[in-house]
Amino acid sequence: MATTDRCGLGWWMVLSLMVCPPVFAQDTAAGRELFEHEWEFVERAPNFMDFDAMGPMPPRRDREHGRGRGRGPRPDHRDNGHPLDNGRQLDSGIQLRSMLPANERGGLAEGLTVAGDGLGPLHNAASCAACHPGGGASGVNHNVTQITVDPRSPVFDLQPDRGRRGMPRNADMGLFPGLVTDNTLSFNTVVHDLSTRPGYESIRQRLSIGVPNGLQPEWFTPEQRTVAAIAEQPVVAGRYGTVDYYLSQRNTTPLHGMGDIEKISANRLKAVSLSQTRSSGGTISGRVAGKYGWRGQVSTLSDFVAGACATELGLNVAGIAQQAKDPADDRYRSLAADISATQVAELTSYVADLPAPSKQMLSLDERKRVRRGEYVFNSVGCGACHIADLQPARGIYSDLLLHDMGPELQDPLPAPAYQLASTQKTAPTGRYSSRYGGGQTASYPTESPPSRSGYRTGRSGYQSRRGHSMAETDSSVVTTGMPQAIPMAHPEKPQFPRGEVNEVDLRGRHRFTWDALQREWKTPPLWGVADSAPYLHDGRAKTLTDAIQWHGGEAEVAKRKFVSLDQDPKDLLLAFLGSLKAPLN
Repeated sequence: MATTDRCGLGWWMVLSLMVCPPVFAQDTAAGRELFEHEWEFVERAPNFMDFDAMGPMPPRRDREHGRGRGRGPRPDHRDNGHPLDNGRQLDSGIQLRSMLPANERGGLAEGLTVAGDGLGPLHNAASCAACHPGGGASGVNHNVTQITVDPRSPVFDLQPDRGRRGMPRNADMGLFPGLVTDNTLSFNTVVHDLSTRPGYESIRQRLSIGVPNGLQPEWFTPEQRTVAAIAEQPVVAGRYGTVDYYLSQRNTTPLHGMGDIEKISANRLKAVSLSQTRSSGGTISGRVAGKYGWRGQVSTLSDFVAGACATELGLNVAGIAQQAKDPADDRYRSLAADISATQVAELTSYVADLPAPSKQMLSLDERKRVRRGEYVFNSVGCGACHIADLQPARGIYSDLLLHDMGPELQDPLPAPAYQLASTQKTAPTGRYSSRYGGGQTASYPTESPPSRSGYRTGRSGYQSRRGHSMAETDSSVVTTGMPQAIPMAHPEKPQFPRGEVNEVDLRGRHRFTWDALQREWKTPPLWGVADSAPYLHDGRAKTLTDAIQWHGGEAEVAKRKFVSLDQDPKDLLLAFLGSLKAPLN
C-alpha cells in the first residue's frame, strides 16, 4: 500500500512538472518580448483633450455603471477611419490598454476605447534592450542627462503671484519647460535625448545658452559623447537669468541578479550599517535607503521597472506612472496606457530572473591568483563596503548603502535625506509580487524641512497616476524630503560646487543638508564588474583603476592604500576584479 502511494505521488509530481514549466516559460517569453520590443510612436487623434485619463478616479457609483467622468462627449479615436478598440495589438502582440476607468477585472469600463501613443513623446531609447543589451550595462552614449536647479537661485527669492498658484512672473522659468508643471518649478528633471514630436531639439539645445563656452557635443550629444569629456567636466554649470542650473549624467547599470537583490531585507542592510559604524569607529557609516538607482532612490524592483518604462521609453503605465509631458506643446496629452500593469509585472519578472553573475571556471594557478587578489582587496579596506555576500545575494560585493564619497564625486541632485527609522512590508500587487513578494521599503520621518512655497521639491522624471512624483507620494518608494541648502554667496559666474564648505561641518552640523547629500552614493555591486565598463555613476572612469582613484570621503583611506601598493599586489587586486564576469547571454 505504501509502495502504491509513493508511486502515485511520484506520477503526480511528474505530471505537475510536465504541466507547470510551460506556464513559467510563457511568462518568461512574454517578459523577454517586452524587454526586447522596439516601441514606436502612434499618431494621436486631435480630440484627445476631452478626457483627463491620469486624473482622479470617478466616484464608485459611476465606475460600477461603466460611465466616464462626465466631462463631455467621449472622443472618437480612429486610425485611418476605423475605431481603435482596446484589443488592438502591435506586431509583437503587445496590447494597448486605456488608463480610463476600468472594471474589476482590469479591462476598460463599458463603452470606453482609447489608444495609447506608444513611444515617447520624450524618450531616451526605443527598447529596454537598447540600454541593457543582454541585461547588462552600456556605454556613455546611453547616459541619461539630468538638469538640477540650485535652490539658492535668485528666482526663489521673488515674490510669488498668488493668483497663479505660486509661480512668480519671471520669464527665466522658461529655460526648460520640463521643469515647470502646473505653474510650479521643480528642482530636477530628465533632459531626454529624443522626442517623437517636433520642436523639442531646439528646447534641448537652449540649455547651452547659459553655459560659459556652450555645451560641447562630446559631453551633451549622445552619438558624440565620450568618457574623456565627462571625466574632464563631470558637471556643467549654467545660468539663465535668475536661475542657476547644473547638468549631470547617469550611466546605465547592469540588471543581473536583481531578483536576489529584491530579496535582501532592509533589516539586514540596517544591521550591516550598524556593524560598519562600530567596526570603523564611525569613519564608515553607510545609510539605508532604497536598493535601486545610483542614489538608492527606489526601493522595489517593480517601481524601478515601471519608472524606467515611463522615463526612458515615455510609456504610460496603467494606473502607476505617467510619461513626461511634451515641453514643445503643452496642449498635448496622452490619455491611454501604453503598457498594462500585467505587462509590467511580466517585464519585472523577466528582469528578476536575469541570473546573477557567478564565479568563473579557472585553472588552479588562476584561482590562487584571484584568491590572493581578493585578500589584497580586503586588506586595503575595499571589503568594508563591497561586502562579498549579502544573503541571498552571494558574490554581490556591495552593502547597498549610501556613503559619502568625497568632493570629487559630488553631483547636483542629492541623495535621500533621512536615516532609516523602521521597515515595513509593501502590499503585494500583481503577479510579480505574488511570486517574489512585495519587497521592503525604508520608512523615514514624515516631517521634512520646509521648502519654499510654490515650488516642487523635485521629481523623479515620471508622474504617478495622482499627478505627483512617485518619489514623493508612493508608499513603496523611499521618501526623500527636501534637505536645506547651506547658505552661500551668489557666485559671479555659474559654478559647481557653488562654494566651499568646511569638511568638519559637512560631517557635523551640515550632515543632512543639500550640499552634504550631493556626495552620497549607493555602493554599486561588483559582480560582473569586469564587463560593465565604463564605471561610476556617470561613466567618467574608463578603467577600474580610474574608478578607484576617483574615490574619496569614506573611501579615501582605502584609495590611498591602493595607490601606495607595489605593482605586483596592485595587479593581483585588479586580477581579482577582472574575474568578476557578467553571465553569458
